[in-house]
Amino acid sequence: MRYSLFIAGTIALFIAGSIALLFSFGRAQFGSSPDVASLASDVHFAIGGHPIVIPVVALQRPAVVFDLGGRNAPDIRHELQAARDPSRPRKTEEIDLLIRQYQYTGEYTASVGICPLLSRKWSAALCRGQHHGLLARVPTSFSLIDRASAEILNHHGTVGGETVYDQIRNMTLRTGETEIGCDRQSRFCTAAVEALPGLLAVWSVWSDDTQGVTAEQMAKVQGAAIVQFVRQAIGPTEDPTLISVE
Repeated sequence: MRYSLFIAGTIALFIAGSIALLFSFGRAQFGSSPDVASLASDVHFAIGGHPIVIPVVALQRPAVVFDLGGRNAPDIRHELQAARDPSRPRKTEEIDLLIRQYQYTGEYTASVGICPLLSRKWSAALCRGQHHGLLARVPTSFSLIDRASAEILNHHGTVGGETVYDQIRNMTLRTGETEIGCDRQSRFCTAAVEALPGLLAVWSVWSDDTQGVTAEQMAKVQGAAIVQFVRQAIGPTEDPTLISVE
């Protein structure tokens, strides 16, 4: 799965497409209607030496995550099953996350059953529309990258025709400190923060003149939320108090 920067409308279309793909994935792999139990189940990754635990429904384009060899993988049930073993997390360089109201994945009547099956409080809260406090400050989509493999961002383009790697390559990237690199010919920027040593979070930010918010201000608010989210929500164990953090 590859991260890129989009104009606001393209971001919305991309997310909508990712949601549709998740729904199609559930239908194609598990029958004529989506298997909400599989979509709600946790998968385990190792990125930059850190274990990450997320439900399948929070993955953007899961088929690509598990197709690490570049081959076509119409049936990824085996890969999903392997990634469900917490004792053997699936090593990968990058995953893209969707932080959203999961009960609207696909058709509402088919996916509403996801909510009670989600194992962690943060995902269950978002699924039910409890999108407030810290969870509201986490961007809808962001990527987690192995810092040692950051050059893969050379393949991710920006609105201004640059690469994401060009925008982060000269960043200091101290743990917990958010930085941005901006396009020369657009108002869009790449934000990055080392959430844990060796684990980067990368996402897009922009200046919102209607709200009087600069790209740097947006990045700092979201970056601090991502760091807390990564450390307390999607590690080996969850801090159950996170959903009440304002």
